[in-house]
Amino acid sequence: MLNKTQSISARLSPDDYAYLMSIDRNGAVTQSEKVRELIAMARDSVGMHSFARAYISCSEAVLPIRARCAEEEPRSLLVEALLELLAEGAAAVQSCTDDENLAPQLERRALPAIEAFLEKILLLALQQDPRTTAPDSAARIKKQLDSLLNK
Repeated sequence: MLNKTQSISARLSPDDYAYLMSIDRNGAVTQSEKVRELIAMARDSVGMHSFARAYISCSEAVLPIRARCAEEEPRSLLVEALLELLAEGAAAVQSCTDDENLAPQLERRALPAIEAFLEKILLLALQQDPRTTAPDSAARIKKQLDSLLNK
């Protein structure tokens, strides 16, 4: 481990140099400051340690699909619930992969998403005219819930 700063030298293509010099973060002006900011940006983009950052990342990945489904008619509460669970579940997984006790942390972080998903599933099973695209989806969910609860 180095105890002092270290000098580096690198040859960059004109495009890479232009990109490096375009970095405008935290008042970086010199090449050294811009390289340090580039390193900070790279650190920020990997190792999703915070749930908020992981949630934003995962939500952005699912956003185009959610938008497309929201524009289609008929809309499906089941699909919306699935996409929300997918984004929030992936964020929970991503945010605690480095935790020593993975299972308890993952359970704690995923529980709100699981509860919201179950609420929507229950709504589908209890509503007279549930919002689904396939007529038998809600009936299948209701039948499965009845089967599980009456064992």
